[in-house]
Amino acid sequence: MAQLKIRDLYGLLSHAPRRRDLEQDGIRLVYDGTAIHLSTADHPDTVIAQASTCGVFTSSWEVTAYTASLDTVKAWLRMLDGEDLIDMAPFWASAPVLLAFATGGQHGAWPVIACPTAPADRRPAAVHEVTAET
Repeated sequence: MAQLKIRDLYGLLSHAPRRRDLEQDGIRLVYDGTAIHLSTADHPDTVIAQASTCGVFTSSWEVTAYTASLDTVKAWLRMLDGEDLIDMAPFWASAPVLLAFATGGQHGAWPVIACPTAPADRRPAAVHEVTAET
């Protein structure tokens, strides 16, 4: 679980590129125990922005979430008090994995494309291209 101020999370997500500017769908978030790093599925090693965490620190995690859901997540964050802390963590009680948010009795979720840090039997199914043999 990562814990950070709502305004910091909103600011981080505001740096995400638009879906039409990406070759493949996916906003990648990596929590290393001290910060959340934002990149894209297209260029996972290029950090676009980062936000420092505070409060509770737990083990690291990594998710790639759907870009199409980004506007909904940001709209929900705008309704909250930006100075409050928000907890953020992958939730894999069952597939598909979600990126869960919780703050002051409010909660939200963001569908996840990939979560390499989830247990193997709980990871989202990879989409494979099917080709016909001739």
